[in-house]
Amino acid sequence: MWRWCAYVSGVLLIGVALAALPSVMIVESYVGGSAVHGYKQDGRFFVNPGHSRPVVEVSGSTWGFVFWLERIWPLLVLVPLFVGLSLWMYGKGPNWKPPPVPRGDLPPWFLWSCLVSGVGTVAGAYLCWRLTGTPWITMLVGSILFYISTLTVAGWYSRALRRQQSMAESATPIDSFFESLEK
Repeated sequence: MWRWCAYVSGVLLIGVALAALPSVMIVESYVGGSAVHGYKQDGRFFVNPGHSRPVVEVSGSTWGFVFWLERIWPLLVLVPLFVGLSLWMYGKGPNWKPPPVPRGDLPPWFLWSCLVSGVGTVAGAYLCWRLTGTPWITMLVGSILFYISTLTVAGWYSRALRRQQSMAESATPIDSFFESLEK
């Protein structure tokens, strides 16, 4: 029971780390720029969007939030990721099997599924941009589509490797039986 709870907690923390990954880009796009590259002057707060665009004035609380988010962002991603990976590995237990050794070349269906998922992600993000015209919503939708397509393709490939390993293990007794008949 404890291992199962550790496993689920680890998976949830890895999900938190993946959700925090695009957070700075989305918040900066929503606010209008970076507070780290912005400045404070006479009680007024400015964020710098970069790329030779004019600075944007924001409230003090917004500037402070963006500033500290940009500063602690690596911790927001790395701490949940490493703790989640540790709990996930502990939850697998001592008898977990290592992943099977992949073949030397990738199967053609895997390459096609990578291409289709990449094109689908770009097309979905472009469609979102055309419908909303809002950069932060487009970034959010694009990152969600990227995660969904990446996890789907990785799951398919992992399942194919496990199936290949189980077929190789089940073929071993039959091969040894036929070898014994030949002798």
